[in-house]
Amino acid sequence: RNPKGASIFQTALNIAKLCMGTGTLALPFASQKGGLVFNVVGLGLIGLWNYYSACCLLRCLELLPVELRDADSCDRSGNNCEGVAKCVQIDDGSERKNIDSYGALDRNDENNSDIEKTHAPNQKLKKQPIICPPPEGTTAYGTVAWYASGPKGLLVLDLLMLLLFVGLLIAYEVAMMSFITDMPITTGSNKVDLLIPSVIVSLLSCAPDISFLSNFSALGLLALALSFTVIAWQGVDDNGLYGFYHMDELNLFPKNWTDASSWFGVVAFGYGIVPVIFNIRDSMAQPEYVQPSTKIGLIMVFVGYITISNGVRILFSPAHVFDGDVLQAMPDTWISFIVRLLMTFVVAVTAPLIVVPCGELIEGKLGIDETDHFSQKVTIRVLLCVVCTILAEYAPGFVHIVSFIGCFCVAIAGFVLPPLFSIQLALKQDRGDHDFLRFKTMLPSLISPQIVGDLGLLVVGVAATVITSILTFIEK
Repeated sequence: RNPKGASIFQTALNIAKLCMGTGTLALPFASQKGGLVFNVVGLGLIGLWNYYSACCLLRCLELLPVELRDADSCDRSGNNCEGVAKCVQIDDGSERKNIDSYGALDRNDENNSDIEKTHAPNQKLKKQPIICPPPEGTTAYGTVAWYASGPKGLLVLDLLMLLLFVGLLIAYEVAMMSFITDMPITTGSNKVDLLIPSVIVSLLSCAPDISFLSNFSALGLLALALSFTVIAWQGVDDNGLYGFYHMDELNLFPKNWTDASSWFGVVAFGYGIVPVIFNIRDSMAQPEYVQPSTKIGLIMVFVGYITISNGVRILFSPAHVFDGDVLQAMPDTWISFIVRLLMTFVVAVTAPLIVVPCGELIEGKLGIDETDHFSQKVTIRVLLCVVCTILAEYAPGFVHIVSFIGCFCVAIAGFVLPPLFSIQLALKQDRGDHDFLRFKTMLPSLISPQIVGDLGLLVVGVAATVITSILTFIEK
C-alpha cells in the first residue's frame, strides 16, 4: 500500500487522461473510416476488450510463485521485488543462484544431476524444476512474462514496451509540433517553439510515480473538454445542425478492410491502458481496487469518445472530410489558436504518463534504485524526452503514427500477450511443471472456461494484429 497514492477516483481520472490525450484528435478520422454505427459498437467492444485484458494481467499475479503475489513485496514502481533475490523455493534443496541477465529459466539438468548423485543408484527420483527469478529491476509486467514464457518472453516484452513507449512519445511530439507551427505567436523557429512544452514534459516526468500526476490529469481533462467544446461551437457556427438532419448521407460501416484497419489502430491507440496497468495499480493507495477504478475510467473514456468521434464528424460533415486530425477542419482564427494552445497543454500533461513507466523500465534494467540516484533517474527521463523530440522531426503525420502504433504495438502488448501469459501460467500451476509438450496433461486445463475465454481472445488478438498491421502499413 502507498498511503500517499491515488484514490479510486483519482486513478480513474489518470486512466481517462492517459487514454484521452492527443489520440482524441484522430477520433473523427476513425469515425470517418469506420462509419457511425460500427464506430459506436466498436468503441464499446474495444473498451471491454481492454478491461478483460487488464484483468488478465492482474490475474496473472495470482498465478506467480507465492513470494511474488503480495503487492507489498514490490516497490512502488513495480520493479525490484523482494522475493526474487533467490530462486523460488522448491523441495529438492539444491543450490540456487541469482540471475542477472536474460539467462536460463530452469536449471533442471545441472542441479538435478547433482541430486541424483547423492542418492542410491537404484533410487529413481523425479526431476523437480527450479524456477529462477527474473533479473533485478524487472517490471511487474516483465515478471509475469518471465514466469510465463521465460527469458525470451521477457526480452520480447521489454523490446516491445520500449518500442511502444517511444512511439507514443514521438506521436505526442509530432502533435505538439503541428499545434505550434500554425500558432500566430512564434519565435520564428519551430525547434525553439517546441522547447517550452518539451521542458514542461521533462519536469513533470521527474515525478516519483504517476499518482503525483493525478491533479494534472484533472486539468488536462478540463483543457480537453474546453478544446472540443470550442471545436463543436465552430462546427455549429459554420454548418449549423445540418449534419444531424442528414446523417443518412454518412457511411455507417467501413467501406473496406483497409478503412476498418485504420479505425482499429486509432481506437486501440486511444484505449491503450493495458501495458501500464501495473504502474496504475502501484500508484494507488489501495491497489486492490484497481479493477473498479479501471472500469470507471474506461466508461468515462467510452462516453467521451462517442461524443468526440461521431459528434464532431457529424457537425463538420457538410463541409469537411476527415483525412487527418480534427484541427485541420478549424479555420485560421483566434478560436483555432485557443484550441491549439489548449491541446498543447493536454499533450504536455499526458506525455509524462508515458515517460514515467518508460523511464522506470530503463532504470530497472540499469539497476537504478527508486530512492537513490535521483539525478540519474532525472537524466534518463530528460534524455528520453530529448531523443523523442529529435526523432519526431523525421516522423510521418500524426494520424499515420497513431494508427500503426495502435495496430501493432498496442495490440500485441494489450490484446495478445495478456491472455497468452494467463494461459501459460494457469497451465503451469495446474501441472506443477514447465513442459508444454505433454498434450494429455494439458487437456484437462484447456477445457476450463477461463482458459477457453483467454484462448478465444488470443486467437482474435493475433488475427486482428496481423491483418490490421499489414493493411495499415501498406496504406501508408
